Amino acid sequence: MKYIIGTILIIGGAVFAVAYATPKQTTTEVSVLRDITSPQLAQPQTDTILPLFNLSNYAWNGAQFQFADISNVGYTQVKEASVSTANQWLSNELKRNSEVSQFNTDVESIITDAKKEKIGRWHSSIYAPIARELNRMAQSPAQNRILIIYSDLMENDIAVSFYYPNEFSLLQSNPGVIEKYFEKEVPLSQLNGIQVYLIYQPAGTISDWQYSIVSKFYQNLLEQKGAIVTVEANLQ
Repeated sequence: MKYIIGTILIIGGAVFAVAYATPKQTTTEVSVLRDITSPQLAQPQTDTILPLFNLSNYAWNGAQFQFADISNVGYTQVKEASVSTANQWLSNELKRNSEVSQFNTDVESIITDAKKEKIGRWHSSIYAPIARELNRMAQSPAQNRILIIYSDLMENDIAVSFYYPNEFSLLQSNPGVIEKYFEKEVPLSQLNGIQVYLIYQPAGTISDWQYSIVSKFYQNLLEQKGAIVTVEANLQ
C-alpha cells in the first residue's frame, strides 16, 4: 500500500513539475491596415511581421493575422490566417511544425498578393477603418494584440479633408473639434493593452511636417483610450 501511494505521489509530482516548467501558451493577434489611396514608401514585410508572433521560439503559441487595405471607402476585404494554441505534451511535434509552417506561408502569401493591388484613389477614408478594427480588437481574447497602420493618415473624405488648409489648420489649433467629429462617426472602445504602430516614411519636407501633426493627433486620440502607440518610419 505504501508502495502504491509513493508511486502516485512521484507521478503526481512529476506531472506538476512538467506543468510548472512548461511555458504558458499565449495567442498573439496582429492586424495590418495598409493605405492604398496614395503611394507609400513603407510597406508590410513578411520578415518584420512574422517575428511578432514568436512562433520560432515557442511553436505551441497561437497566432492570428488579419490584413485589410485603407481605401476610399470605410469597408474593404479582410484576409486572414491563423493557427491555434496546442498542448506541447499531447500534440505531435512534426504535425505542429507543419501547421506553423503553413501559417507562415499563408501570411507571406497574403502580404505578397496585396502588392498587386492598384495604388491611388481620389478620396481617403482613414479614421473609420482604423476605429472599426480597433473596436474589434478590443473584444479579442488574444493576450497580445498589435495593430500596424501603414499610412500617411491624411483623411480626405467628403465631410473632412486634411488637404484643405482651413481643416488642417483646425487640426493644429483645435484638434478636439476633429476628435469629436470622428468619435461621432465611429465611437472608440477602451483600447487598454493594444499596441498600435503608425508606420510612414515621408517623401519630403511637406509630407514630413504634415505627418508630424496628424500622427501626433492619432497618438493622443488612441492613448486616451489606453492604447500603446509607437510612431516609426519602419517596423523594427
